[in-house]
Amino acid sequence: MTRPYLRILCTLLVWLLIASCAPTSTSPGVPPALKHSWEVNFNKGDGAAVTALYAADAELMMSGSETAKGTAAIAAAIEAMIKSGAKAHILSIQNVGAGDVAYVSGTYTIDDGKGGPLMERGGYVEVWRRIDGAWKIVIDINAAAPLPTIAPATAAAH
Repeated sequence: MTRPYLRILCTLLVWLLIASCAPTSTSPGVPPALKHSWEVNFNKGDGAAVTALYAADAELMMSGSETAKGTAAIAAAIEAMIKSGAKAHILSIQNVGAGDVAYVSGTYTIDDGKGGPLMERGGYVEVWRRIDGAWKIVIDINAAAPLPTIAPATAAAH
């Protein structure tokens, strides 16, 4: 049985690939400072500013979690992440727009904010839509990758 979000994701990615190949596509689609504000505000602990980047009917899909649908659910998910003390580091690799739709994709890492070990790493795709003149995230998908394995220290020879 396929998961419904995989079907939606595949359809969305095909549409985005078609749109990004159109002669009217532009890069960057979303202003880089606006995109970067997610990371900056998250790391400052400003969940309200992060949540304000999402459309009212947006969906946030994270590995290992139920989909957060709508502003209230997204706000709760973001506040829980902020309360954990985690810090996000986001690299945008693609940022392409066509008209009032854009996608941003890249990689991310999450650490404990105290110089401790890496807690999560992975890739993401965000779909943004210009709504009433403002860019808003409508779909945010994060896929966690396995953390690097650290080999145990070998015993010193005597």
